[in-house]
Amino acid sequence: MKFSPFCFLLFILPSLFAKDWPNFGGPLRSQFSDEVGLKINWGDEEPRKLWQMDVGLGYSSIIEVDGLAYTQGNKDGRNTLYCVNAVTGKIVWKHSYPCEKAPKFFDGGSRATPTIQDGILYLCSHEGDFYALDAKKGTILWTRNLIKDFQGKRPMWGYSGSPLVVSEKMIIETGSPAGSLICLDVKKGSLLWREGKNEAGYASPILNKSNEILIFNEFGLVIHDFKTGKIKKQYQHKTRYGINAAQPLIYGNNVFVSSAYGKGAALIDLTKRVPSAIWESEAYSCQMASLVRKGRYSFGIHGQAGGRSDQSKLFCLDLETGKEKWSEKGFGLGTLVLVRDHLVILSDRGEICLAEAHSEGFIEKARFQVLSGKNNWTPPTYVNGRMHCRSSSGSWVCLKMGQ
Repeated sequence: MKFSPFCFLLFILPSLFAKDWPNFGGPLRSQFSDEVGLKINWGDEEPRKLWQMDVGLGYSSIIEVDGLAYTQGNKDGRNTLYCVNAVTGKIVWKHSYPCEKAPKFFDGGSRATPTIQDGILYLCSHEGDFYALDAKKGTILWTRNLIKDFQGKRPMWGYSGSPLVVSEKMIIETGSPAGSLICLDVKKGSLLWREGKNEAGYASPILNKSNEILIFNEFGLVIHDFKTGKIKKQYQHKTRYGINAAQPLIYGNNVFVSSAYGKGAALIDLTKRVPSAIWESEAYSCQMASLVRKGRYSFGIHGQAGGRSDQSKLFCLDLETGKEKWSEKGFGLGTLVLVRDHLVILSDRGEICLAEAHSEGFIEKARFQVLSGKNNWTPPTYVNGRMHCRSSSGSWVCLKMGQ
């Protein structure tokens, strides 16, 4: 059956209009919500806390579909996936399985975010355990292991990319020299194709147009054919320790990539037979936090973990020219999402800041302390007027911040 752009639109449009956040970064993995009703002007008020719970160590972000919210965390040598009522925080079901926290220069815990489509939840651990479960009941439909079943090579800090599900196909990175990116049938978990030989990075695969998969792996940006997996193009962007983690940002026929450890950023022209950089800059070194885009301007956080994280800065970048419009310090190695015309920034110390997504300067509207601790690198999720925030130590807080 031919997979046409029209069929793709029929598939993806319902998720755009629904108030759901079904996978890492939202419906299109762009860290963007077009939901109306986010309260901006708070005065002396603070958001009402709807509920709070502990889910264990980790960095898995929160997804929400059909009134149920999900994330995973690590406690006592086990990863646990939680499904809760998004309004009350009451646990509906949970699935637990053996998995060490695997600390390495940080406290460890879960990494990847679950993905839901058509009532099935897809989950990967940092050790390569893969589950397909009934999203409403938690029953296991099928399981795989990326290392044992597909000869995967675990990256230094563990598997962190979240599954991409399109139609009847599920795509995930293995890092195997015999197929670094694989495609499985969503119903049975059977292998449809495996391609590439690069080691895994830490970003999640993205659908570009209707026929391409973008993956930011240890080599750099690699473009696979959606149907066959065949590598169409690639652009080398190697980073020390293989830490290519921030999501690629699609801008027309170009893609922006960024990493830290002195590598920096590039805007890549994909129209050429051999992709090349339109511009490059070390001024935008985003280690983990993905950028958001409004028109030709993007917003992100430059910096890297460790002793220099306090030097990190929020910046506004003109994608056309590669020039910085403005920058603002004080968020550490935080994260951000874009809700219509406003940035929601979560600092690594657990403070939420609302600011205008404006190219002419940083305009702060409100600021609240939400989480405690440090190294809070999980991006917030805004859906149905609820702001989900999660700390590295496992505190999941749900705030009422919109209609």
